[in-house]
Amino acid sequence: MRAKIINHLSQAKDSGLWYLDESLFERSDYYEDFVLDLKYEFDRSTEPFAKEYIAEHSNWDWESMVGDNPDAWMILESATFGTLSKMYKNLKSQLPERAAIANDFGLYSAKELSSWLEAISVLRNIIAHHSRLWNRSLAKQITNPKGHRDKWLLNPLTDNQKKKPYGVVTAMLYLCNAVYPENQIKEKLLSLIDNSTSIPIFKYGFTGDWRKEPIWK
Repeated sequence: MRAKIINHLSQAKDSGLWYLDESLFERSDYYEDFVLDLKYEFDRSTEPFAKEYIAEHSNWDWESMVGDNPDAWMILESATFGTLSKMYKNLKSQLPERAAIANDFGLYSAKELSSWLEAISVLRNIIAHHSRLWNRSLAKQITNPKGHRDKWLLNPLTDNQKKKPYGVVTAMLYLCNAVYPENQIKEKLLSLIDNSTSIPIFKYGFTGDWRKEPIWK
């Protein structure tokens, strides 16, 4: 995700500091919070390039909108998935780069990609904090794409599957397939499920003939 954002916007804009350009974003209040989140995450990064930059720039200040700021390729490298998701959502809808990023992921709607990224971020946070996924309905739901380039589902997600981990996992698999078709994620997931026969996976939304769906074959 970060590579797509960096590549498309850095190539389209003259400055490596394009993320500081408020005109690229829909809401100024979200924009300022996003920049401060970026700077905070960069400031606490343990990456050598971040530590070196901060040490060499006496005017660095993550708590304000002024001071020295690293180029996008550097500061976005330390951004969390949640911050990147919020950034993409707040990009102006008419930006061609926003649509190009969605197309790279095999979707023809930037709004749908934004919705998927939000749902993935919610699932990621639940897992990262070791919270319960069992029989859980997620706050953000996956939508059925109105248009897609690669293998998806013959039968649209049911209302139950949209709010269960199955919908998010299927969306994640689709995005990974779009950018790296040779990935082994599906095989690993199927192996995990096959080796966990005591767990009723329908509680996660894996219902019906889901294994016969094109994306899961």
